Amino acid sequence: MSTNALSTLKLQGLPSTSVGSTDDFNDLAKGSNFLGRLTLFGGSSKACKKNLIPIGHFGIPVSADEVIDLGDSVDILPLARRPKAIDMSDKPVISVYDANDPEFKRIRALAGTKDSGCQFGPSFLVVERKTGRLLEYFLGAATHRPEAQKIYPALQLTEDDIKALAAQDQDVTDLKPHGPQPLTLKSKLVETEKNSWHVPVVLPCSTPFARLPKDEVLLEEATKFLTAKTELESDDKESPKSGRKR
Repeated sequence: MSTNALSTLKLQGLPSTSVGSTDDFNDLAKGSNFLGRLTLFGGSSKACKKNLIPIGHFGIPVSADEVIDLGDSVDILPLARRPKAIDMSDKPVISVYDANDPEFKRIRALAGTKDSGCQFGPSFLVVERKTGRLLEYFLGAATHRPEAQKIYPALQLTEDDIKALAAQDQDVTDLKPHGPQPLTLKSKLVETEKNSWHVPVVLPCSTPFARLPKDEVLLEEATKFLTAKTELESDDKESPKSGRKR
């Protein structure tokens, strides 16, 4: 049958050509179970140098040659937070999520050193509006970390959370329980006499999220996010406690 014949073939009598929900098929098409990352790309990133995404845009890295471009503004719904320190100076890359872990403290101490390959800061589990995906948003750069203070209040606040804050002698007079609240992230260019770079700016968002992953997916991902242990990027068997190859 020719291509032209295919284009005129009447298919109205066929049953539905898709069985299952869009969420089901998106789940089946995932390449791995790793949580994707929401990233603000600066001019020094390899992705920008390879023209995979414009400088100052938010995106989701897919591979070394593919980035999902989300533009210079995105809406997020923050669901959870955790501390994170990452050492990218050698292979395997090490990620640590316990601020009291000696490895976390080692990475944090190195983060202020030029070209150390180390970062630390708050990491958030968020839903991104355009894709509807659950992603990690990590504010590990020194110029990005201050904006985390604007994300904290948008996280869900329960009665138990308020009681815990009160037990820490925090002022909870004006606090009331609420669910996660949407926020907008915008990209801002900062310029000095010698350098320029992009930073995120966190703003309120009045538009509610109409579409979210299923409740069981949210619960599963939040549990994994909050209980994650030290991670190695590759299958290298060297323990992160044994030190790094320099």
